[in-house]
Amino acid sequence: MTMSNIFDFDASVSDGWAAFRDELTTCLTGLHAGGSVRVTAPNSEVHGAGTATIFTITDDDEVRCHLSPTIPGQGRELSDDELSLLMALEWDSICEDECIVECSRDEAEHVVLAATGVMRELWQVLHPSFLLTVEEQPAEPIQHTGFQPTGQSQLQDLVDAALERMTGCAPKKDDDGDIIFTANGETSWLCVGVNDPVIEMFTNLAVDVDDSAAASAAIMEFSRKWPDIKFVLIDSYIRVSIRMDATVFTDGVLRSTLTKWFDFLTEGSADVAAVVAEAQPPVEDADADEGLPAGLMCLLQLDDDDVGPLTTREIAAVCDFDRDAILHYIKVCEEQRFSWRSSIYDALEREDEEEAAACEHEEKAWAATTKSLRAALRFVVLSGRLDGVR
Repeated sequence: MTMSNIFDFDASVSDGWAAFRDELTTCLTGLHAGGSVRVTAPNSEVHGAGTATIFTITDDDEVRCHLSPTIPGQGRELSDDELSLLMALEWDSICEDECIVECSRDEAEHVVLAATGVMRELWQVLHPSFLLTVEEQPAEPIQHTGFQPTGQSQLQDLVDAALERMTGCAPKKDDDGDIIFTANGETSWLCVGVNDPVIEMFTNLAVDVDDSAAASAAIMEFSRKWPDIKFVLIDSYIRVSIRMDATVFTDGVLRSTLTKWFDFLTEGSADVAAVVAEAQPPVEDADADEGLPAGLMCLLQLDDDDVGPLTTREIAAVCDFDRDAILHYIKVCEEQRFSWRSSIYDALEREDEEEAAACEHEEKAWAATTKSLRAALRFVVLSGRLDGVR
């Protein structure tokens, strides 16, 4: 018999543990949240009270190993040598009842080294083939694909079923059939569109309004924090809503919309009343011009007359053929135009197409007035000089 034919037992054991560590590390790297890998010591029941290491994934996506009890079948305190070994393997919360070690997922091999060190040295397992390893992965959730509802009744059924899947109970409804939610002391409703496949959640927040214009401006500014939420001031309350297109209905989109809605109810609804209460009309500078210049106001009134648009000469006459006055009016018109253009973008961000269209109409009106004033400026500046040349 040659030396090459002699079986090397120590090498076989070493190779077995190396292969076990590699396999376990690979398994833990791909372990899903909610899943686990249980490695049980010899002569221990898988689901009993025997010694086992249980590997899981934490909420921070770290690999955790929980060892309990530390030494199989021995209800005694750990010796100094055993404590030193566990500390060298970087276990935490060390005691005879349990130990814990955890690392980031990309450092799973460190957890595996700590665990296999215990298995070999404290459990006295000669070869990993004596261990029982069981992997448990969480059941995959049922995927509810998109569905195109054919009417209000069917869409309502889809919403009811989705909410029951999310909450585990049938949704609560009022006498009109709208679904009722309560969050942060505020009652809100979910209703399904009658004619269009639209789902809307809304509530009415009571407010004390001293100045409607100032309150509207304050609410518009506040709404920038909640781009998906629509705010409308109506007398002494604000109607707050969020809409979801349900042309193709899915649980995921409904869940996302509900999350945005409840985030607002819990974090933003209480601030609305304070925002309106603190709204103050702008303080006007006593030395500043009040509103639009009188000449420009006169021009706007006359140009809106039923008689028809003013001619270039008539516009110049309204401005007293004053070049500087016309230049000032053009500047004011440009400021107004840019202000309305900004309002268009704000409305579009809130998906308020009606307000965006109204703002666009105003922006175009100021652009037209600017163009007319430039024509009048050309008339005032050039007509006299051209007449002199002739």
